[in-house]
Amino acid sequence: KAEEKDRIARKAVSLIERGRSIILDTGSTTEYIARFIPEGQELCVLCFSLNSILPLSKKEGVKIILPGGYFHENTLMFESPEGTALIKRTRAEIAFISASWIDPDLGVTCATLYETETKQAALASARKKVLVADSSKFGRVSATWFADLSAFDILITDTGLSAAFRQKIKKSGVRLITV
Repeated sequence: KAEEKDRIARKAVSLIERGRSIILDTGSTTEYIARFIPEGQELCVLCFSLNSILPLSKKEGVKIILPGGYFHENTLMFESPEGTALIKRTRAEIAFISASWIDPDLGVTCATLYETETKQAALASARKKVLVADSSKFGRVSATWFADLSAFDILITDTGLSAAFRQKIKKSGVRLITV
């Protein structure tokens, strides 16, 4: 999985324009994105996950907005009503969102209920919505829905995605990028 996440993250970083604002969701794939953002990009990054904040904090030219709140050790995410309000008042060119599971018919789900409002606020605050997930995330759901697949502009995944899922994703209107 690490190799797939690496390729997905590198492709995601290639979509980022210098001097823009982005949102990084919680998750291991978004942590890879944080690691691969090059120095000197003059980016503003809204981030609410410890595993992404740490690599970003060492990069010159990256300003970090941390909404803060209660720290959830199992996801390394900071979450609170005040943090969600800050996300809703912030705007970004791109939001990179992760998921626990993805089903083209039943939507995009996450592991825990407390993630949903933060993820939805991030989606509502970005011009472009990019779902980043390796192919192992497809075909299952959890009880915690946060968006329909059609809420995303782009889906970046690896080449292990089945032909049936590729076809369903294209029908949903989402631009599919496989790496």
